Amino acid sequence: MYNQHGGVPDDDQPTQQVVQPAQIDATERYVCSLIGLGAVAAVLFLFYPLLLAVTRPLHLLSITALVFVLATVWLVVWLGSELVWEWQTGRLFP
Repeated sequence: MYNQHGGVPDDDQPTQQVVQPAQIDATERYVCSLIGLGAVAAVLFLFYPLLLAVTRPLHLLSITALVFVLATVWLVVWLGSELVWEWQTGRLFP
């Protein structure tokens, strides 16, 4: 009997099943982005005078720096909440 070399599976041996990752619902993305937006609103509400005082020495770039900081906070909180959600559902490390 001749056995072929290569990736042809033998009929006697079971083949491995490929596990597809679970589909992530769009509402999870929306909820996580709203959590991040809420965190930005809280930071803006609580620390607005401090943020203005810190960025005031930049003169013309002060508002740009403020927007950059707030956008960074939004993205970091959004990413963090997505990671926590994936970890809690068990999809982070399959």
